[in-house]
Amino acid sequence: MEIYTGNPKIGSSNLPPAIFIMKAKTKKEIKGEIFFNLANSFSILRLLLTFVIVYMLFNDYSRFSIGIVFIIAAATDWFDGFFARKLNQTTKLGARLDQVMDRIFTIIIAAALLIFFVMTGERIMLIFLVLAREIIATPGFVLRLIKDKDAYGVRYIGKVTTFIQSTSLAIIILNIRWFSLDWPLYSAIATCIVGVIAGFDYLGDSIK
Repeated sequence: MEIYTGNPKIGSSNLPPAIFIMKAKTKKEIKGEIFFNLANSFSILRLLLTFVIVYMLFNDYSRFSIGIVFIIAAATDWFDGFFARKLNQTTKLGARLDQVMDRIFTIIIAAALLIFFVMTGERIMLIFLVLAREIIATPGFVLRLIKDKDAYGVRYIGKVTTFIQSTSLAIIILNIRWFSLDWPLYSAIATCIVGVIAGFDYLGDSIK
């Protein structure tokens, strides 16, 4: 019996038949999946609202109105998963779309806020704290691309971080100061702590 000892590099003709067939099957399944459904529509809506928020931010809309649109956009992350399970529309393509939209939503809004804060003299440190996961995990993302490893693997700590990030960004946008406490700073620090854990978790898994 012949034992395979080669390097299972993606795209290589030396791939073991079982791995090659499995990968081909996965690609075929994704290709055959329906893109336009209710669940995926919420992910697309999140992308559209991202640019609406950026427009509002730089066109003198109130922080309250921007915060409301942001909360609606962030809520679509829950609705797409809910309807995917409820209507049996769970697909690999939908899961990947949700993950990509999460990253685009967070990074674009954070970048827009960073520019806005520079212009208005507000604390840009808050944005860097909120983006702790992305800053730490970036080398891991590059490593995964080089190694042709799934760059968007879902991990529980990652989903928790995304939720906390969205909550923190909403608090920062609304500049909540309940009971005379600096909630934007506290939420940003909490996000940073969870983000550091998630970032190193992702980086460690990428190095393996």
